[in-house]
Order: sequence, then structure tokens, then C-alpha cells
Amino acid sequence: MADLKFSFAETFLCSAFAACFAEEGLGALWTGLGPNIARNAIVNAAELASYDQVKQTILKIPGFSDSVLTHLLAGLGAGFFAVCIGSPIDVVALSFYFSKWFKPRIKVKSRMMGDSGYKNTLGCFIKTLKNEGFFAFYKGFLPKFSRLGSWNAVMFLTLEQAKKVFRGELYYD
Repeated sequence: MADLKFSFAETFLCSAFAACFAEEGLGALWTGLGPNIARNAIVNAAELASYDQVKQTILKIPGFSDSVLTHLLAGLGAGFFAVCIGSPIDVVALSFYFSKWFKPRIKVKSRMMGDSGYKNTLGCFIKTLKNEGFFAFYKGFLPKFSRLGSWNAVMFLTLEQAKKVFRGELYYD
């Protein structure tokens, strides 16, 4: 019989789920579902709308055609716009989550643990803007862009190539 060994992450994740379930019930595991769906809808809308706009703009530049390079650049552009739109939402959401969940449970003083004075999301947004300024909403922009930009480049390139396969237009440039 194989020896069952669990990594730290697996053990931590299981114990976190168990503690959440024991303290707050099954419904607590779905906390934040609505805001996450709204955030994903906004980011996905930004990706889809900006991809076509960026692609059309690139195609107007002399020397560019409907090629792999165009699709990669348009995907990176879509990722850029998605991060520009989504980053403020992420920062406010994380600040709000930290203030509501982590601060009462963790006895460590840290600026990242949020302000428990947030009454709602709009209050969190306004307080962050007043206290930290506009650029606070773009903390971690480069890591977010490296993730979303590369994801969008690969996703839209794959989409465009799949469209060509189904139309029978696939060619190698």
C-alpha cells in the first residue's frame, strides 16, 4: 500500500476549507461569488472588445496583414486593456476582502491587511483614492499584465488559427 503524503499546500487548503465550513457553514465557501462574476464579466468584455479594435488598428499599419504576428500583438493589446480596466477592481476587492476577513483573524499589523473601516465597496474605492492616490489602483500592474497579456496572446492566436482551420484557410507564414 502506498504511503499517503500531502504537501503543505494541500494540507493548508484542506484545513482552510474545513475551518471555514466549521466556523461559518457551507454558504461561506461561496462568499464573494457575485463580485467575482461581475469582475470577470468586466475583464472579459474588455478583452473581447479591445482585441478586435487593436487588431483593426494594427491592420491599418502598412506592412501588417492578418498574420500570426498581428494576432499576437492584438492579444497583448487586449491583455493591456483588460489589466487597465480590471486592476482597480482587483485592488478594491482585495482591500475589502482583507478588511472583512483577514484582519479579524490575523494578529499582524500590516498595511496590506486593509482598513476595517470600509463600509462597502464604494467606500473602499473612495478611501483608497483619497489615502493612496490614483496609482494605488494599479499596484502589481506588470505581473498582472505578464499573466493576462500572455494568456490573451495565446488565446486569441489559438482562436484565429482555429477559425482558419474550420474555414479551410490555414496556411503557414
